[in-house]
Amino acid sequence: MGSRSGSIDPGILTYLARNCGYSASRLDELLNEESGLKGASGISSDMREIVQAMDRGSDRAHLAFDIYTHRLCREIGGMVASLGGVDALAFTAGVGENTPLLRSRVCKRLEFLGVRLDEQKNAHAPRDVDVSLPHSRVRVLVIHTNEEWEIARECYQLLRKEQ
Repeated sequence: MGSRSGSIDPGILTYLARNCGYSASRLDELLNEESGLKGASGISSDMREIVQAMDRGSDRAHLAFDIYTHRLCREIGGMVASLGGVDALAFTAGVGENTPLLRSRVCKRLEFLGVRLDEQKNAHAPRDVDVSLPHSRVRVLVIHTNEEWEIARECYQLLRKEQ
């Protein structure tokens, strides 16, 4: 996550409260505004800035990127196990659409599932396209997010039901 912690051991919270005097509001600020990419990198919650800092040699940016990649792969693995397999892997929203390096690293770690990424397609800012190789057992999609359209569509459906 950009600035939020994601899942953590709840014992961390009681430790910080008891041993460091953290108030509930300080814990909230720490967990929701100073964690994630921002906390690990010490730079930003914006993945573009993290990648730029990695290019400049920042160890903390590399660490933040590696943690993000690890957690993403772990969550994908959990979903694959829960669903009993995977047909497609969709990268979307700001990070998924705009970070070819992340897509490449994730797909490399998921090759054991039959994921085969076309690195050339992946590198050229694809949008609403399949970036997997033809022989990939799992399709790799980069899908543009249009949250405003989805919200409008859902509102329209609700209004139609009321009439």
